[in-house]
Amino acid sequence: MHLCFFIIAVPALVTTSHQNNNCIVGCKCQEESNFVRKLKIANCVNPLTLTKSTFAKITKDITTLSLKNVLINKIEIDAFNGFNNIEAVIIEDSNIGSIDPSAFSLQELTTISFTNTTFGEVPKLSAKYLEEVIFNDCKLTEVPNIELLPSLTFLNLANNHIEIIDEMAFAKSENLEEVTLSNNSIAELPLNLFVNNLDFNTLNVDYNPLESFELNLTSDLEFLSLRYCKLSAFDRTSAKNLDSLSSLDLSGNQITILPIDVFEGMKDLNYLDLSNNKLLELDGDIFLDNSKLDRIILDNNQFEILPNFQTTAEAFQTYHFSCKNCSLKSVDNSFTNMRGLVTLDLSNNELMHIEGIFTQMYGLKELYLSHNNISSIGTKSFGEDTEIETLNLSSNPLKYLDPVVFAKMTLLKKLDVSNCNLVQLWSNHNKYLNTLEQLFIGNNNLTVITVDDLKITPQLKLLDLEGNPLKCTPESLDLIKFLINNSINSKEQADVLKTHENVLSKFNADDDFKPQSQWKKLAIVCNMDFDIYHIYQTKTTMKYNDLKDSFMDDDISYEDDGDEDGDKDNVDDFYTVDEAIINDRNFNLARASYILSITSVFILTALVVLTVAVALTLLILKRNKSFNMHNGNLPRLKIPLWHTTPGQKKHSGSVYKPLSEDLSGPRTPIINRYEFKQTPQVHNAIP
Repeated sequence: MHLCFFIIAVPALVTTSHQNNNCIVGCKCQEESNFVRKLKIANCVNPLTLTKSTFAKITKDITTLSLKNVLINKIEIDAFNGFNNIEAVIIEDSNIGSIDPSAFSLQELTTISFTNTTFGEVPKLSAKYLEEVIFNDCKLTEVPNIELLPSLTFLNLANNHIEIIDEMAFAKSENLEEVTLSNNSIAELPLNLFVNNLDFNTLNVDYNPLESFELNLTSDLEFLSLRYCKLSAFDRTSAKNLDSLSSLDLSGNQITILPIDVFEGMKDLNYLDLSNNKLLELDGDIFLDNSKLDRIILDNNQFEILPNFQTTAEAFQTYHFSCKNCSLKSVDNSFTNMRGLVTLDLSNNELMHIEGIFTQMYGLKELYLSHNNISSIGTKSFGEDTEIETLNLSSNPLKYLDPVVFAKMTLLKKLDVSNCNLVQLWSNHNKYLNTLEQLFIGNNNLTVITVDDLKITPQLKLLDLEGNPLKCTPESLDLIKFLINNSINSKEQADVLKTHENVLSKFNADDDFKPQSQWKKLAIVCNMDFDIYHIYQTKTTMKYNDLKDSFMDDDISYEDDGDEDGDKDNVDDFYTVDEAIINDRNFNLARASYILSITSVFILTALVVLTVAVALTLLILKRNKSFNMHNGNLPRLKIPLWHTTPGQKKHSGSVYKPLSEDLSGPRTPIINRYEFKQTPQVHNAIP
């Protein structure tokens, strides 16, 4: 055992020593080499002045250098000399006095990032090859001078205190493509701020107190985000020079009116977010030139009515449309030209009728209609060839459901009708929902759910029953048996599966998820002793179905407790099948214990025999004087020390005999097992 510990410990010591040698004195270091070789230096005890000598012990072949929680007096011009492969320098949670302008002038260095870092002097950088510069949350009050960064393409100045930007701040950065100015205090952008940036294509100005927006551009701006500014209007003046936009986010502003021609000319626009504004209406021709819109988000406005959106093309390419909490009372014909919709969210509105609205949406897969005023769903509510997989009708006054309506949805997997005032699950059992896997019927007024209600959903894997005033009836026992026997999971798994639905198909009641424990609450309602009423479904016991036919003749008996309400009937006599299964489980446990005992005895006996054999062998050899632990002419291996001379190879640990060489040479010298000249030192970077 000591030998095993020695073998494991030595490489560990070597690794630790290697990692800590590659460090700055007084700091903690960690090296990573998954995809890129990265060195993290953190929590330095003393302030540092970064020079070439500071990194004297640092391996120079790293590609990323990270400094965290460090007080840096100055970064000198030669600080990173010798790092010929370095591509990125990341400094976070630190304080920097000053930086030599040319400190980052390395040919391979393309990215520097400062996060939550303060500066004694605002950096003025001069680096020919730098492409990405990040000053995130650095308490800057002005834009750093970037005139001497000719290769700069990306600049991030988010989460600072910048109020005013000089019109020439980016004038000499001709290759600049993307700028992030979010979370500052900018009230106005200079009109010609980006006029010299011919490749400029992305601007993020989120969370700034902008009251208006207008820019002169010579480039093709593709992405513009103005989320949660204070814009009260966005008109043709704001939209000029934005004809190349593909993504526009105006959410969280105070816009009340959008002119009919505001998006005119934006023929490549494919993402538009107008949510959380104060819009009251939209003209039907507002997206006339925007047939490529694939995502439209209008949530949290006050429209009441959506128009019939028109387009100059044959149809919109829209696959996602959302207008949640928009006070909608009607959407008739609104989606006539959006037949390619895949996801439609109209939840939290005031819709009452949905007949014929979705019949032409042949590709619709997800439909959200929760929290409306829909009282009935007819057979013509959805098309004949619908591909709907997820349907959410929760919080609508439905009262009952007709399976015929949903049977037409031949791909339906998830149906949510929770909180719908249902007093009966299905009005009939005339149709099967052959593909339904998840059924949410919680928080309704259901008092009874029968096995027949669930038999029309043969693929059901998850059922939410919580919040229903279920009564205990003889059918309740059958229901629990059905749920357990068919491996149907309960609400305990529902919350997980809503965000990890791809895991659903992997659930196996024979392994970790046992439905009998999930339906314990339902058994308690009926005053069942659930500890006795376990139907075990494990790999080592017989299934309930295998035993049912043998024990179902006259084994079921119910005893009425005399309660006229029938709410708490007790089950006094349990199925003989359950006793058989429990007995079978106990038998298997006993058999496993027996096998374990026999195996343990065999192993112990073998160890004793082996020990005695070795002792006898050593005793015989010693009596014959043919063996001596200290003088025996046995081959001995000398394991080279870790501080062996250069060029000497470390021994691999294997023993071999030359095939044709003379073995008459001198005997191998005896090596003391403690020949290490000194205890292997665990290096600590802190003196």
